[in-house]
Amino acid sequence: MIKLKNISKYYSKNQIVSMGLRKVNLELGLNEFVAIVGESGSGKTTLLNVISGIDSYEDGEMYINEEETSYYSNEDWENYRKKYIAFIFQNYNLIESYTVLQNVEAALILSGYPKEKRRDRALEIIERVGLIKHIKHKATKLSGGQKQRVVIARAIAKDAPVIVADEPTGNLDSESAENIIKLLAEIAKDKLVIVVTHDFNQVKEHASRRIRIFDGEIVEDKKIEKINAKSLPNLEDKDYQMNFLETMKMVARNLFATPKKSLLLFVIFLFVTGFFAFTYGSYSLTLTNQGGHSTTFRYVSEERLVVRKADFSAFSDSEIESFSNNAKTQIVLPYDYILDTDISWVMDNIYLYSSALLPVSMLGSEHQNIADDEVIISVPEWYLEESQNEDLVGDTISLNNYEGIFSYEVVELLDFDEQAAKIDAYYDSFVFVSEDTWNEIGKIIGFNRYSNFQAEYTNPSTDKIVTINQDRFYQLYFSLNEDLADDEINIQRTMIDLATLPPSNDLEMDLKFDTLYEIYEYEDLTVNIVTDTDKNIELNSLIYNQIFKPDEIFQISILTNDGIDASNYYDELSNEKNGGEFVYDVIYPYKADTSNDLQGILLLIINFGLFIFYGFIFLIVFFISYVIIKNIINSKLNDYAIFRTIGANKITIRNFIYFENIFVAAAAYIIFSAFIIFGNPYFNQGSMFYVLKFFGFGKMLTLFIIVIVFSALISRRYITRIYHDTVSETFRREME
Repeated sequence: MIKLKNISKYYSKNQIVSMGLRKVNLELGLNEFVAIVGESGSGKTTLLNVISGIDSYEDGEMYINEEETSYYSNEDWENYRKKYIAFIFQNYNLIESYTVLQNVEAALILSGYPKEKRRDRALEIIERVGLIKHIKHKATKLSGGQKQRVVIARAIAKDAPVIVADEPTGNLDSESAENIIKLLAEIAKDKLVIVVTHDFNQVKEHASRRIRIFDGEIVEDKKIEKINAKSLPNLEDKDYQMNFLETMKMVARNLFATPKKSLLLFVIFLFVTGFFAFTYGSYSLTLTNQGGHSTTFRYVSEERLVVRKADFSAFSDSEIESFSNNAKTQIVLPYDYILDTDISWVMDNIYLYSSALLPVSMLGSEHQNIADDEVIISVPEWYLEESQNEDLVGDTISLNNYEGIFSYEVVELLDFDEQAAKIDAYYDSFVFVSEDTWNEIGKIIGFNRYSNFQAEYTNPSTDKIVTINQDRFYQLYFSLNEDLADDEINIQRTMIDLATLPPSNDLEMDLKFDTLYEIYEYEDLTVNIVTDTDKNIELNSLIYNQIFKPDEIFQISILTNDGIDASNYYDELSNEKNGGEFVYDVIYPYKADTSNDLQGILLLIINFGLFIFYGFIFLIVFFISYVIIKNIINSKLNDYAIFRTIGANKITIRNFIYFENIFVAAAAYIIFSAFIIFGNPYFNQGSMFYVLKFFGFGKMLTLFIIVIVFSALISRRYITRIYHDTVSETFRREME
């Protein structure tokens, strides 16, 4: 039984308190068809709302099968409505964006009706109310009578023991009203049907009891027909929770049922995603450009990474190929120590002492068809003035100290300022060569820079063994001399310390060249000490080719597409591990060396300031977005209230809101990510999208987490707002 004892209900609006119900005493049971009548504003609907648990009461006590309800929480009332109450509203309260079939199915889904039987059960009920031809019509397209039939169908689908109907015929013509009442009477067997109506004549043929209310008080309670009213069944708590798949289907249905609202929500999240991406990218770019650059390297460009193996082993061909095939890579350079060596050239007897030697592939495809004996150069104005040659094309340029060995024809002259602007170091010229020429020069420059020359001979005067050592990094200059025999070598006199200078210019020595790659040893070579050459050492082709053909590469430079790719690739390679050990030692010459304590502290302060600044911007965007998204969700408030009346609890509503926002946010993220991925090659420096090049996998994942957390925060903030009001308050606000 439902028993009301001295129930009073008050309303407060604009600091004015009004009485809704006053000392109501009532007892209702199954098998009754109860008509509640009274004038407009008398309290009929308020009484119905209290009985059905969609509105609270302030005084008295309401009992459900002798159980007090004054201590009920919101969750208890939700459970009560879910177990016992089916609603038929005067204003229909259908989910307008749903079809007839979807409205009825929603009640079956939320009540836990077996999934495999839902569709058949829904169609059976819809046919029973005469709407089988309208199952695909949205509620907005139905007439008043048809809407009311859908509401009744939804109530039947719920199969609750109590059916409450608030003015179910108020908006209908007399014929439709009569049909609705007959339908209610038909489904009232073994149930408690409570109908609020302003016209008792519409229900008098079916009503078993008439209750008249005036000014919040029951002034008449007349039993028209003697009914053996029964207590409500003791139903178990319906703790049914929709599983994840069912929830996702409902969420998708909610989104696609309101395409305009969903599209607007998508646009907002797309904007938010883009804003976060640009902010995050700008922050990363700022950090990358902080401070000075490494002073260890001569060629400092934001595109350059220097890579060695952590175990000091040589690179395999497959490793170098994998570097080359990476989308971030422009070119991989072996013998990269050329980049950090001041290379001296001579042309027209004018010396270029500080030159950058670079592969022609760095200039783009339009310059790559040069031969191995050709170069493209870029020189400053002073050189052109001094040489009195404005063109230089066709001239010969030679590697200083290697004339005749490394001499090339100039085939093109490039603008010097344009090339100089690409790197953060001063050079007085730029020389671009083919790949084979790069490797050839690289071998000899590498040997010169990273070798140790050692000679041993027996001093004829003392019969003692004399050892001559040259420190590593000593610049050794080699040249070919085909007049020398295979066991003969010329060494410049200045290479040998005066204290160990032999009395003869011709003697036998054991020579050892300890190079970066391997050790070369030659025994009993005839060594000629010469004074008339500027070459440190002269060799014939046999020995020369033995030394200058190393098969292994121990260090490379990777020139990436731009600074952002370099920063991302640096992070990727630096963290690569094999068996728990780091694979590579990676140096980014363009990045500041923050090992200095003062510089590190200053950067920490700057970074903290940047964090606060971007965090403040995040909060501004959060609240602006929240206001917009709140208005979109507000437009669905009535739908959520309807879900609450047909069995959805707080967890279900919470999941709907969370996943609707997360779905849309994820869709916006996917679209924006596709833009980043496919547009990345076109985000050139100077472009407004350049900061998006920072987004490798790690930053893309971080952005995804930021967007999802953002949507979850907004959802969480709003869920508490929904449950602040009762269902009836939500409906009243929608009607205002």
